[in-house]
Amino acid sequence: MVNCRISSDLKECALQLWDHRWELKDISEALGISGRSCYCWRQIFEEFSTPMKPPSPLIGRTRTITRALLMAVEDLFATDSDLFLDEVCTWLAVEYDIIVSTSSLSRNLKNAGLTCKIL
Repeated sequence: MVNCRISSDLKECALQLWDHRWELKDISEALGISGRSCYCWRQIFEEFSTPMKPPSPLIGRTRTITRALLMAVEDLFATDSDLFLDEVCTWLAVEYDIIVSTSSLSRNLKNAGLTCKIL
């Protein structure tokens, strides 16, 4: 069973059989799994109290423009609404030491709901 998803029930069953003194060879034959998988599941179970690893919290790239920066840009537009995007990019570079392209800034402002019509 190479590269297939194994249910948590089957993993728990294998670990329980192993706890009841079954041989890994017998568990492997009965459930159609590898003996090495049992060792991995045991290690995961000891760490997380479940044979399934929790999903990784690190998904995707980290955001360059955070919500706090978007609020600062919104405050900047509140004081001077005639700014162009390249001027805001320069302001972010000087004030916050963040280099961002005008297209990225435009996309982030649009996703945050900060359009020129609203500002």
